[in-house]
Amino acid sequence: MEETTRHACSSVKVPLFVDGDTGYGGTATMRRAIRGLAAAGAAAITIEDQVFPKRCAYAAGVRVVDREASVRRVKTALASRQEALEQDGNHVLIVGRTDCRASLGFDEALARCLAYQELGADIVYAENLQSMDEYVQLRQQIFTPMILAQVQIDAPLLSWQEIADMGYNFALFGVTGLQATVAALQGAADEMMVTGFVGQQPLSTFSNVKEVVGFQDLEDFEKEYYCE
Repeated sequence: MEETTRHACSSVKVPLFVDGDTGYGGTATMRRAIRGLAAAGAAAITIEDQVFPKRCAYAAGVRVVDREASVRRVKTALASRQEALEQDGNHVLIVGRTDCRASLGFDEALARCLAYQELGADIVYAENLQSMDEYVQLRQQIFTPMILAQVQIDAPLLSWQEIADMGYNFALFGVTGLQATVAALQGAADEMMVTGFVGQQPLSTFSNVKEVVGFQDLEDFEKEYYCE
């Protein structure tokens, strides 16, 4: 995760949120995760309350730790954040996340978000709420910046404007990019198997591929500096 974070942060020019999962098990690994990901360039790190090892809150049933344990995780993450700043010189935000809605209900999700806010989490959010009304209720009771996270399953996704209108500060479109990539790869493979080539599926130009992966930056550098 640290290596992936480092590569991602070196490739883009915007702050990146990194999924720190559960902190990977225990005090020492939580501390290592926060400081390591901060050193790799993360702007914010999410810590959640699932039982380790975790599962996707939408793709499979999840089990969560009790509220006291979830609070201890966020508290440890915040202390590690302070060390990252004071000892390493790396500033990072901590996102307190709860996945308890599906198994324990909305009231418990609200209680955990309030607890994370009281601890001093920079951002909080609850995964897999069941209606827009629940998202509105949650936002009305939390003053800390919040994320609204969603995954394309059956119902259409809320737009970023609808999310902003409810008062949320960040819109997380779950695995939308991955879903688009899988659909494009499968479509191209299916067409190639049937017709022998790809003609109907939309394809990027090769020059655009080169730009996206950084060829132009390398070529510009080589024009200025050359060695063997």
